[in-house]
Amino acid sequence: MIIQKLTSHNKSEYVYDQIVKAITSGQYKVGDKLPPELELAEMAGVSRTSVREALSALRLIGAIETKKGNGTFIKASEFGFPHRKAKFDSNLNTFEILEARKVVEPAVAQLALEVLDDQRLRKIEEAFVEMELIARNRAFAQYHEANKNFHSAIADTTGNRSLIDYVYSLQVVFIDSEFGAKLRHRYLMKEEYVRESVEVHREICNAFIAGDSKRLAHAWKRHSESLESQLLGK
Repeated sequence: MIIQKLTSHNKSEYVYDQIVKAITSGQYKVGDKLPPELELAEMAGVSRTSVREALSALRLIGAIETKKGNGTFIKASEFGFPHRKAKFDSNLNTFEILEARKVVEPAVAQLALEVLDDQRLRKIEEAFVEMELIARNRAFAQYHEANKNFHSAIADTTGNRSLIDYVYSLQVVFIDSEFGAKLRHRYLMKEEYVRESVEVHREICNAFIAGDSKRLAHAWKRHSESLESQLLGK
């Protein structure tokens, strides 16, 4: 794959455009594997975070899919939003992602509850225990990753690859964007915020354990309100 080094000021958008061009030109075909993140970052002269943001946007439009342990593959040569260029690294985009999460993730959680079994429940519980342990040890720099793993465990429970990819993409764009990095520094490094976050996610985990749909909906509502309160000052 030929990627020229960065000339645009927007690193994520630049990588996104380069990969789209490689797909639409036929250089990459459906089923082909993309180079690893580090290799793409070196080719473009950008950070791995910028590459992750670009890949997340490509997942959101259905252009690529990531298979755990195997890498990232081209999923389609024609995209769902061909005339809309993805936006990156802006407050507007981050808050749009926040709104999308507010709509999508509660529905995903309800679907996960419907198909929940002991093995899948154990994965969700283990992800929460990891969050709790990290918070207890005050390893706040690691907390955002554990948080992301918890939400991914819930999406994985559905067994729906489209939903799994979508939730993962929302998480990565929201948490790993440049604005998301500022949010992590401002909030996820604060004991008060992390303590509240643990309690909110405990409610979600306990709702899954109880198998209670109404309790889960209430817990997720509190999750959305807590997140908005921290980020938007509501």
